[in-house]
Amino acid sequence: MTVMKDPAMANEPQPRRRGPGVLAPIAILFAAAMLAGGFAGYNQAAVEAGNAALAPWVGPLVAFLFGAGALTLYFRRHVDTWRSWSPRKRLYWVSLAFSFALGIVIAVLMQAGQMNGAAEIFSNAALSPTTGLLLAALWVGGLGIAMVFYHRSIDDHERYAYQLGAVAGFYAFVIPCPVWWVLWRADIAPPIDAMALFVLALTVNLAVYLWFKFR
Repeated sequence: MTVMKDPAMANEPQPRRRGPGVLAPIAILFAAAMLAGGFAGYNQAAVEAGNAALAPWVGPLVAFLFGAGALTLYFRRHVDTWRSWSPRKRLYWVSLAFSFALGIVIAVLMQAGQMNGAAEIFSNAALSPTTGLLLAALWVGGLGIAMVFYHRSIDDHERYAYQLGAVAGFYAFVIPCPVWWVLWRADIAPPIDAMALFVLALTVNLAVYLWFKFR
């Protein structure tokens, strides 16, 4: 007895389970950063209005818990795929996860260690000596470890994108820095803000890197 198949069913595409991609983790990181920024904005508005503000570590802690939870669920969903990857590819993702955790820890310490009730992460508010030393050690040591993991795991395509992003970030610093400096000396511009230049260079670096990585 021959069983006739429905042509519509035969031509119907079979659902495929999607593998992990890089866009979802990036979206999670940006969402966590925006969440921390939202808490910082709320605290700043509360201080300006004369109301009680939340503890400065609340926002970064909530952002960390959100990011860690979302990434954990994402990794658990694709655990079989992770196990099938090469050690080099797994090391790449470890470097990204380590960098994320390092950034959140630094953000928590920066907000919790600020004096005079400052709520902004990139403000110039005074820090306690202990917090300053700890942040400096975390930045140098943690970034050094992350970079070793990262550069041992990337391929030629990503290395090319990384180098172009680094060059763009370099120009985003060396061009405006002396211009700002001479304008400040001429009483035309405010004093140089090192963190503003850092954020500008980092933003340009990231934008160029992502463009050449995913184009």
